[in-house]
Formats: sequence, C-alpha cells, structure tokens
Amino acid sequence: MPGLDEVLHYLTGVVLLLRQKQEGFGWLDLTMRGFTRSFWAIVWCLPAFAVIWASWRLYYLAAMPADTPAGFNFLVKLAIIDVVGWMLPLALLAVLAGPLGYGKYLATLVTASNWVAIPFAYAAAIPFALTLVLPTSAPFAGLLLYVVFGASVVLQYRLVWMCVGRQGLLAAAITAIFVLPPMIVGQELQRLLGTMPV
Repeated sequence: MPGLDEVLHYLTGVVLLLRQKQEGFGWLDLTMRGFTRSFWAIVWCLPAFAVIWASWRLYYLAAMPADTPAGFNFLVKLAIIDVVGWMLPLALLAVLAGPLGYGKYLATLVTASNWVAIPFAYAAAIPFALTLVLPTSAPFAGLLLYVVFGASVVLQYRLVWMCVGRQGLLAAAITAIFVLPPMIVGQELQRLLGTMPV
C-alpha cells in the first residue's frame, strides 16, 4: 500500500494537471505498477467514506420507523454501492476505449482519475460531516454538497482533458461516463439493497 509521502507525491501531479500543467504527468507513476497501485486510492478514501456512510445511516434512520435495523449489514451495502460506483466507469472506459479510439490514454486516465478521487471523496465528506456535528445544518450541507459535486465535475473534465491530449469532445464524453452511470446505477442499487428511505 502506498504511504502518505507517495500519495502526496501523486496528488501533487494531479493538482498540476488540474491546473493544466503538463509537468503533472511527471509526478505520476504511469507504469503498469503505478496503474495497479493507483487502486489503493480506494483504501485512502475509506475515512471519508466512513463519514458519509455514518451520516447517511442517521438520515436513513430518521426517515424510517423506530425499529428499522441499520447495523453492520447496512454499512456493507453502502460500501458495495460506492465500490460499484468507483469501478463501473473504469469498466465502461475499458470497453469503449477501442470504439472511441482513446486506448493509448486509458492507463494514464485511470491512474490519474483514481488518485484525484481522494480529494474528491474528502471534499464530498465535508457536508456529511456537518450533518453529523450539527444536524440542524442539513439545508446548508445539502447546498454545499451540490457545490462540491459541481466543482468535482468541472475538475474531472479538466483532468480528463489533459489525459486525452486536450481533446474537448472526447474529454466531455469520458467525463459523462465518470458521472452519469454511477449516479444512475447507484440510485437503483440503493433501491434494490434497501438503503434509501421509503
């Protein structure tokens, strides 16, 4: 598992790419080893995910009858939804790489996107943390979550744009793959797994 220094090194590269600085690629390990190690980003996101899961659990319980169970199994279901949301776009990108002609960018795209998920996850956790500390802040936290989501989409596009050789239409299509399928499938999984209040 990459240590903190290594992760910060990669995040420096990601920030440079978000600033549209070509030298950001030099901070990333774009070898096959680096590609594989980038999936450790999921583990580095776990504290942020835990905050989100805890907040969602309280929201769920508040909206459901008093005897509704929401123990360890509930958290496992939330974890499954998040893992699927992480992996689904990557699988779609791999499948579409040939037809859309971006195969040579795929490894770089996945590596950079995995690492940028860390700051995205912690930014998304801030509104949920607010609701844990101050339950009355839910309206403001909801607005803040929309702001974080919008900013993450814009930044994801900037990162993808750099990774695919600054091709605007391709970057837009790939960004849509990162955003839309996880939202659609995530909502369906929440319904199927029973993690959405009814």
